[in-house]
Amino acid sequence: MNSFESRINLNIPLSSLSEVVSEIYWLGKFKENKIIEIGYEDFNYILSTTKGKYIVKVFSTIRTDKDTINLTNRAVSAFENGISCPKLYKNIGGGNYLSFIEISGVKYRLIVMDYIEGNDFYTLDSKPNDKELITIAKELAKLNNIDYRPPLIYDKWAIINFKEEYNKNISLVSKDDKILIDKVYEKFNQIDLTKLKYGFVHGDIIVTNIIKEAKSGKLYFIDFSVSNYLPRIVDIAVSICDLCLDFNEKEALGRMKIFLNAYQHISPLSEYEKECLNIFLATHQAITVLETTREKIEENNDSKENEDFLKKGQVGLRFVFNHLTQK
Repeated sequence: MNSFESRINLNIPLSSLSEVVSEIYWLGKFKENKIIEIGYEDFNYILSTTKGKYIVKVFSTIRTDKDTINLTNRAVSAFENGISCPKLYKNIGGGNYLSFIEISGVKYRLIVMDYIEGNDFYTLDSKPNDKELITIAKELAKLNNIDYRPPLIYDKWAIINFKEEYNKNISLVSKDDKILIDKVYEKFNQIDLTKLKYGFVHGDIIVTNIIKEAKSGKLYFIDFSVSNYLPRIVDIAVSICDLCLDFNEKEALGRMKIFLNAYQHISPLSEYEKECLNIFLATHQAITVLETTREKIEENNDSKENEDFLKKGQVGLRFVFNHLTQK
């Protein structure tokens, strides 16, 4: 059993699960499936049937049933509020998005959505252009304005949990990384989180979670697994770090300005949010280094994706700290 299959205790051919999924979601006759080998927790794959292609997200065994319900409700909230994300499907049994399926003694919890014929920006090995940045920023502002307050799910990668993750994992990082992360920790501790505006945040709008449709170029947000009701500056910081910063100071600052102007066209930032933004940018890079290092050492994760994000976090940490937090 490989690492992806072990996430859901898959003990049958994936095709057997796919045949059941095709039937209960009325997707047509099963043809083939393909595992999506990116991401850290859940098991995602492409299901092809006589009616078309779909994404099946099977929730990891580390999640409780309550977790899977909460996570599904997050995706449904975005979908039903008109956010640009793949269409979700209801099963034919109870008319629910989430299904619980037991096969050969293993229970699978899953949802089904449209497959977008295209690629995420990580696969495309590119960043959004200026026009796409504007689209993403405006869509993100719309998402953050949704009046939805789901139960909090702890995400060890989230900026908001930096203090806890710092205390658990700082001993794992290199000496050079620790020097800067310690400085970020000191600055982050000075922020008054109660003064920030809260909203429904995706939490992970990065290159792997935005799909660009091949024909139309339309952009879709995917994977609401770490969405929460948090300071909206979390979404802004994560998106800027991953989508705007290319470590060329002039170009990076220009892309940041484009993104922030577009976001504020929908929802202006407060003065305190503007004051805290650079610290949140640095904190996102710091926690990326912490968590990718932990994955590499404690989880033996030597995947290209993890290595790419570790290097990106290390370079980003130095860039943000040296060029932004000192200004």
